[in-house]
Amino acid sequence: MRAMIPLMTVLVAALVGCGTAPFRQDEELADRYHPSGKDEIRGMLAAIDEINAHAPEYYAADFSINGSLADRRYRVLGSVRYGKKERRLYVTFLDYIFRSPVTTFFQEGDVIRIYYPTEKKMYIDSRKTIDLSNYVGIAMDFDLLSGLMAGTVPVIPGHSVRQGLIANDATGSMLILENSRFYETLSFKDNHPDRIKLIDRKTGEPFEIYLEKPVVQGAARFYSRIVIVGGSDRFRLDIRFSGVRMNTPVKVKTHRDLAFPRDLKIIQM
Repeated sequence: MRAMIPLMTVLVAALVGCGTAPFRQDEELADRYHPSGKDEIRGMLAAIDEINAHAPEYYAADFSINGSLADRRYRVLGSVRYGKKERRLYVTFLDYIFRSPVTTFFQEGDVIRIYYPTEKKMYIDSRKTIDLSNYVGIAMDFDLLSGLMAGTVPVIPGHSVRQGLIANDATGSMLILENSRFYETLSFKDNHPDRIKLIDRKTGEPFEIYLEKPVVQGAARFYSRIVIVGGSDRFRLDIRFSGVRMNTPVKVKTHRDLAFPRDLKIIQM
């Protein structure tokens, strides 16, 4: 389980507590929303497509993570480097007090490596088959998390549109999607998504993702604060990025760029 706790932010994932809020239940939508037309649904889908089409080709940033899981609280710092064309993600996690490395995360194409320098262990997994519940006890979708780390607004694959809704006071809208695994509700404010609610159809497990403080550079848009809240496990993750630099080529390290101890233990998941 501890193998992925630092990742759960990005990312994809090292946390700490600012306390755990209960999962917020929506008020009765019928009192505040009415069904939209097809044009409004197409507009919401187009807004998401526009953001995702212009997601950064590269970015670099520092971050801090505060979060909690059940009664455990965590705080870490770190930095991230991402290259879309190379399909690479490099994340380093640092101890909040001593600033020493605690975990290094590599994604190179479909291969994921998680390195713990203190324990001299490296876990190797695949993006296609990784099961986050094996690491953190929470059945979150890795593609959703990696999508957030790539600067996109995650949309469940193979979805159909269940419903579009418009606020009665014209202050926002909602788009409800579904596929065989999830229901996804995307909330919009000023024509931009600012909240995602996911419900696992099998387990009923809910998650909410808040997208805040966008950094805009040309057509590229990157949310510098992402908050993820889960229900039954009292899970909360607050990720705050700083010094975001987009679309300037950066060196995205791979595992070949680091020197590992000779007695490194490799664990194939």
